[in-house]
Amino acid sequence: MAQQTTMIEDSFDRIQSAFKSVEGEVQKAQKRLEKRGEKFSKDAERQVKKMRKEMRKLPIVKRAESLGNDLTKEFEGRSKRVEKQIETGIETVLGGLQIASRGEISKLDKKLNRINRRLKALDKAITDASTTTAQSAPAPTATPTQGPA
Repeated sequence: MAQQTTMIEDSFDRIQSAFKSVEGEVQKAQKRLEKRGEKFSKDAERQVKKMRKEMRKLPIVKRAESLGNDLTKEFEGRSKRVEKQIETGIETVLGGLQIASRGEISKLDKKLNRINRRLKALDKAITDASTTTAQSAPAPTATPTQGPA
């Protein structure tokens, strides 16, 4: 019976050893696959870049890029013109209704701020001048009242 127990233990040890060996092999295979995947990804990226570069040399692609740039410029120009027309129309309507535009309100606000600063400076100057005058003026002295002489 002792012999059977030893055989079972030996078999169990061999199975564990086989599992450890298989686990090591799986990890090695996994690392190889990861390296291959990285290499494949880099190669694919290089190929895509090369293909893009080659395609840009084709006349039809150059023409398409040129048309795209032209359309972009045309769209930007038209949108600016439309914006100006809308602004002009709004100003006309506001003028007819006698309502100030945003630009006019902004100008008025700036003017009011300047006037306000000037008023504050004048007020301060007046306050300083009156304080200085009050400090330098002699205090009024009481004159004795003279009785009948």
